[in-house]
Amino acid sequence: MQTQTHDTLIMLGRQGKAQGQHSVKALHPSDPFGAGRHIHFKDDKGFATGHVAISGVIAVADLFHAEVIVIVAGWIQCGAVTYRSGEALVLPKAFSGSLSIAPDSQWFFCTMADERRSSEHAAIRLDAERERPASAGPAAEVLVGPAPQCHALNLFTDASGMRAGVWDVSTPCERSFVPHKVHELMHVIEGEMTLTHRNGSHETIVAGDTVFVPRGAPYAWKSTLKVVKYYCVM
Repeated sequence: MQTQTHDTLIMLGRQGKAQGQHSVKALHPSDPFGAGRHIHFKDDKGFATGHVAISGVIAVADLFHAEVIVIVAGWIQCGAVTYRSGEALVLPKAFSGSLSIAPDSQWFFCTMADERRSSEHAAIRLDAERERPASAGPAAEVLVGPAPQCHALNLFTDASGMRAGVWDVSTPCERSFVPHKVHELMHVIEGEMTLTHRNGSHETIVAGDTVFVPRGAPYAWKSTLKVVKYYCVM
C-alpha cells in the first residue's frame, strides 16, 4: 500500500484484473465491504482507493464514508436497479440499503471518510450515456499543439469535496508535465492515452484499465483517439 508522499501513478487494474501491492483491510470497524476490501493507497486525510472482491447480500446501515464504485466484474443490485460490469455508481455517506452482489464480483473504489453528512442518501449512477457539456481543457501554457475539445459531467459532490462523474476529450490532446492538482482515480471507458512521468517512465492506459494518479505527481498526457473516462477526484 502506498503512502500520501508517493508521486507516481498506481496501476490499479488492467482489464479488470487488480495490479500491484495492496493490503486486505477494512476502512473502519463498520465497513460493510471490509472482508473483501483491498487498499492500494490511503492518505492521512481519510481518502483511500483500491479494489473490492466480495459477493452475497450485504446490508448497509448508515454508511460511514462516501464510496465511488466502478464495477469490472459481476453486478450489484441496489433496490430495483442493477449495475453491471463497466458501469459505475456512488454510495453517498449515510446510505442505507441492501445490496445483492453476484459471485466473483469486483469493483475499484474511491472512498472519503468525513465528519460532515451528505445531502444525498440514495445510490447515484455515473451515467456515461448522458450528454456532457463542454469543459475547459489544459491551460494554454502546457498545451502541445491545438486546444482539444473536452466535455465533463460531474454527477456527485460530497461535503468533503470528493467529486465523481464522466469526462471526455474528443480530439487529439497533448500537454507537457503538470503536477496533478488532486488525487484522481480514472477508469477508461473508451480510447487510450499515454501518461509520462517527468522521470521518463510512462504507462499507456487503454479502455478497461483503471489507474490512480496521486496529488502532486508530475505527468504529461498524450492521446490521439477520443478518450472517455469515469473519474473520482479529491
